Amino acid sequence: MSQYSGTRQKSPRRLHDLDGKFTPDYAEETKRLRSMRLTDTAWNLLAEIASKNQITRTEVIEIFARGGDLY
Repeated sequence: MSQYSGTRQKSPRRLHDLDGKFTPDYAEETKRLRSMRLTDTAWNLLAEIASKNQITRTEVIEIFARGGDLY
């Protein structure tokens, strides 16, 4: 973990365009900030799934909501 960062490493999945900006995951929709309450157990399980798939917890929820499968 970097001494200047709260994360161990950034997900390599996010692509950048030629200008260096992030390319959207879902071109037809932009993501908006949401709020939800979860138990510590659910939060930790989301972290485990995200780590195994090298994605964020947010992306885990997005994939589940869209009917996708993760291991």
